[in-house]
Amino acid sequence: MSPESALEEFYAQLSFEGEHTLNLDDYKGVVLCGVGGSGIVGDIARSWLEHRGFDKPVLSYRGYGLPKFVDEQFLVICVSYSGNTEETISNLLTAVERGIKPVCVSSGGKLEGVARERGFPFLKLPEGFAPRFALGFMLSRVLSLLGIDSYELDDARENLEENLEEIKSEAEYIADRLYGYIPVIYSTPLTEAVALRWKAEINENAETPCYTAVIPEMHHNEIVGLGNPLTRGKLTFLIMVDVKDTDRIRLRAEITKQILRDYGVNPIVLSSEGNSYISRLLRLIHLGDWTSLYLSKLYGCDPMPVRAIDHIKERLSTL
Repeated sequence: MSPESALEEFYAQLSFEGEHTLNLDDYKGVVLCGVGGSGIVGDIARSWLEHRGFDKPVLSYRGYGLPKFVDEQFLVICVSYSGNTEETISNLLTAVERGIKPVCVSSGGKLEGVARERGFPFLKLPEGFAPRFALGFMLSRVLSLLGIDSYELDDARENLEENLEEIKSEAEYIADRLYGYIPVIYSTPLTEAVALRWKAEINENAETPCYTAVIPEMHHNEIVGLGNPLTRGKLTFLIMVDVKDTDRIRLRAEITKQILRDYGVNPIVLSSEGNSYISRLLRLIHLGDWTSLYLSKLYGCDPMPVRAIDHIKERLSTL
């Protein structure tokens, strides 16, 4: 499936899988394992859980093995679209060693093989997609596990479907603004996962560096770096906020915007409309996906090959 087709039909990937919902009261925390196009699922799920008031630790984990504190009382979810991601397989095998029965989410591969062999819960994904273009499938499975209700996913799907042309039009404008510059995205805590997704999509689809920083932390370091006009002139800036960010965070975002304007920079400020947090989050993410695709066309890039990633995997397989 082409990138354009996958994005056109992204909203249709969102479906409620209520039969798999778990009781999170049975666990002392949640660890979501995954990297790359699969790893962003953990970031979004963590942010969604925290926003709805979940009062236990939630970790989106991208390393090998598992943190030392993770034991059989934690819910461990291993997400790898291909099912063969080296780091995620390492997470799975470490879980086995510790007597943990993780939930596995993939389209096949080693992850499916181990899960079925050992009787672990396994959620099958549709095949034939690049991982980054299968976000809706992966996220639906994971959020359904964690207790999202059908209304939230239905609302998010409708928000994307009904506003698709508006999203594409805005994305085309933003891509034109980003062309020729290195994008820097300043997010708030509620939009951090969105910024990470934008970064990854711009990296992979448009073969372009992109960097992120989070308010308020960036007010203690990053903000000073804006004072150098020589380097600042190579950058273009985006600021992301959510309507549910705290008043103090929204004030800091406004201050950031004003500082940039004082330097003669007009940042792109992005918020989103939607009846729920996940609806707003996914609309901003979809905007970024389309922006990266339009940017790839401006640069003359084919968004599908990821040669550098494939080269690294090949080198690792020989060592």
